[in-house]
Parts: sequence; C-alpha cells; structure tokens
Amino acid sequence: MILGPPAQIDDATLAFCATLSPHAPFYVPVEPAPHAKVAYCFDNSVAQAAAHGGEAAYGWAIWHWPGRWFEAEHHAVWRRPDGSLLDVTPQLGDPERILFLPDPEAVYDPSTFRPNVMAPDGGNALAAEYIELVAERGAITRKYWSPGIEVLPLFSEEDRARLAPIDARMAALRAAMSL
Repeated sequence: MILGPPAQIDDATLAFCATLSPHAPFYVPVEPAPHAKVAYCFDNSVAQAAAHGGEAAYGWAIWHWPGRWFEAEHHAVWRRPDGSLLDVTPQLGDPERILFLPDPEAVYDPSTFRPNVMAPDGGNALAAEYIELVAERGAITRKYWSPGIEVLPLFSEEDRARLAPIDARMAALRAAMSL
C-alpha cells in the first residue's frame, strides 16, 4: 500500500476535502521535533508551542493512494509565532510535507475518538468495498476504545469471530489493489 500526501491538489482532492471542511488544503513541511513521537501529533504540537511559542493548529492530514482512496486523519500541526505552520510529528514513510486541511471545529478532545474518513478515488470498486469493511470493523472495535488507551484491547471471543472474516477480506482486497 502506498499511502502518502496527494502529489497535487487536484479537483478530486478538493472534492474530498470539501466533505470535511470549508477551508482550502495546503502543503505543510514536516520537520519532526527531537522528542516527538509518531502518532502523537496533538501532544507534539502542544509541546512545541509550549517550548517555542505559537499554538497547535487543528484539522486533517490528507492521505492518498492514487486510484484507490483518499483518507483524512484528524491531525494537529504547530503554528509558529509568525503564523507559519510546521508538522513536528514524525510521519510513516518520512514525507517531506503533508497536505493539511484546516478545521478549527476539529479541536482535539481526548475523550472523543475521531475515526479516519475515507473515500474511494475514481470509483474504484475494490476500494469502496475495503472502505465499507473498515467501517464495519470500526463499528465492532470502537466499543473497546477509551481515552488514553495505548495497548490494543483483548476482543471478546464473539467479536474475534466477527473480525476474522472481515480482516481476511480486507487483506485480500489490499493484495488485489497492490497489483
């Protein structure tokens, strides 16, 4: 799977972003802070602001697997005192930049889980099925989530049985889309 920031801000990218926020997306450079942790963008941005001024800016990191899907991940970047933005969180794949969609309404609340938002790219039927399975899987696993959880929970036997065929089909779809 090759999920990274969209190579360009085209009509398809803008249409996906418009489903999330009325603001325009733009690229933000990635320069991980020395002690920043992967997947802790909210903590990393707040810590950077506390140490160097500025504030956390909230919105969505927009990812794209060309021809497969778009994905929006609730995200925060550091707004420097001069107003420019910098992503201080290490990103998988080490991209030089991310596509950031500002959403001042999406302020981080540790008691509220915001799942990623996905949409197929170009009507890809396999991607559409995969996204439906992601939602089905999330409906099962979300009840195990609680604020601050850092260890994957042990699912009930019933839920493990429900997840097994979903996970198998998702793996088959990922393999088919990787061809």
